[in-house]
Amino acid sequence: MEQYLIDEYGVVEDKKWLTKPSDIESYFSEDAYDYFDCGQGYYEDEATLICKIANKFYHVTINAEITSSKQEYGDRLYRVESISSVKFREIDKPLPKEKTLVNYSLMLTEDQKRSLEHFISEYKIKQVK
Repeated sequence: MEQYLIDEYGVVEDKKWLTKPSDIESYFSEDAYDYFDCGQGYYEDEATLICKIANKFYHVTINAEITSSKQEYGDRLYRVESISSVKFREIDKPLPKEKTLVNYSLMLTEDQKRSLEHFISEYKIKQVK
């Protein structure tokens, strides 16, 4: 699989467990909790992603049942209780996203510089020299 599909779209490919389209529903019904962002005071109950099986791509929508518990202080703590539905449809192979060259001049502290460099690395932003 081309690297841009992973870097730009986060395409999921599991050659061992995702071998045919009929595997999608069971695969994401059992192992989709990591695709949801839940925590204290916030939650997502729908996640979308792209998965690849053989040479075909599928847009997958996963819905979750969310539960929460009251905290001693602050907002409720939310978590995924179960996966309520998994829907998918075949799509064309995603094309590389268009990129724009941007230049910035910044005045940063050392902490800000480290944070910015971490962000650039985490999001695989390419630096042009």
